[in-house]
Amino acid sequence: MSAGVARFAAIREGVRALLEDERQRLQAEIRSYPTPIPRCDQQFNYLIAQRETLSAQLARLDAITPTAVGDDGASWDAFIDACDLDTDIKRRVKAALDGIARAESPGVAGG
Repeated sequence: MSAGVARFAAIREGVRALLEDERQRLQAEIRSYPTPIPRCDQQFNYLIAQRETLSAQLARLDAITPTAVGDDGASWDAFIDACDLDTDIKRRVKAALDGIARAESPGVAGG
């Protein structure tokens, strides 16, 4: 496995873990939502929509290849920006990407 492919895999797995953690958090919130739940409950419907969005973005993430995104931060930022995710989730994913990039490039000084 080349260094670029290994870096891509590490970044993708880091992003996947973060998105999966968020999906699990939403799932727990949905499971513990007080019942009965009326169909018009906007907060509950929002949680369901967010969970579905995260599942779709996880599938999108699983489908990408190293040549589609590469292993540089700018390409991953563009990928995250194109995701249909809540702004706070995007911010956390980008922060995690920065951490992964620093861990994968110990010889490079931060700017």
